[in-house]
Amino acid sequence: MAIKTFPVVLKDIKQLTPNTRHMVFTRADNETLDFIPGQFISAHFEHEGKELRRSYSIATIMGESTDIEFAISYYKDGPASELFFHSEPGAEFVFSGPYGRLILRDEQPKRYVFIATGTGVTPYRSMLPQLHERLSSEDLQVIVLLGVQRRNDQLYTDDFLKFSNDHPNFEFRIHYSREKDIELASHERLGYVQTAFDELQTNPETDIIYLCGNPYMIDDSFALLKEQGFAVKQVRREKYVS
Repeated sequence: MAIKTFPVVLKDIKQLTPNTRHMVFTRADNETLDFIPGQFISAHFEHEGKELRRSYSIATIMGESTDIEFAISYYKDGPASELFFHSEPGAEFVFSGPYGRLILRDEQPKRYVFIATGTGVTPYRSMLPQLHERLSSEDLQVIVLLGVQRRNDQLYTDDFLKFSNDHPNFEFRIHYSREKDIELASHERLGYVQTAFDELQTNPETDIIYLCGNPYMIDDSFALLKEQGFAVKQVRREKYVS
């Protein structure tokens, strides 16, 4: 069965970090993308005579925009990186999707723990309107942990801190794996995100865990959570392979 693709036009670019951009696209066929927060789209393009496909979690906050937004980090000589980082507004692309199952489900845990590295935090940004609804109607705690190397690598911090200020049962933290001797704000920590499990007292009786980003972080986290008694169905994973 052939994959159904659709044309898009690059609308806007925002530099998030020295190495990461927020890309905004609009559909050239005037349709809207019907997606569930947490899903991803795939970009289709040709490189050196080969048809390639790269996938990106949708960062669009539903209700605020009908554009297709995602974050992309630059990797030297990476075909997709070179393509997108050398494109200007007006450039045309071909996408397909949405795909993926890293979505919120019909369940009532006492706490969601969303863990990400780098651009792996984008699906959680997309989920904010859904979390707003759940936090207003359920006895629920939500915490988002973002792991990056250094302070200037953080992304979408303003979105999450604003949401945190508006929702007492929501917390956002950033973990820096390569910073030392810096004065930390209340939402900042030193060390890898997976070192937070003891402090959080993650509990398979009460928690649902989402992991998105670096495969090494996901594998380490999943192994630690299994030792704590978490079942596979309680840990949702999506690996970003560069």
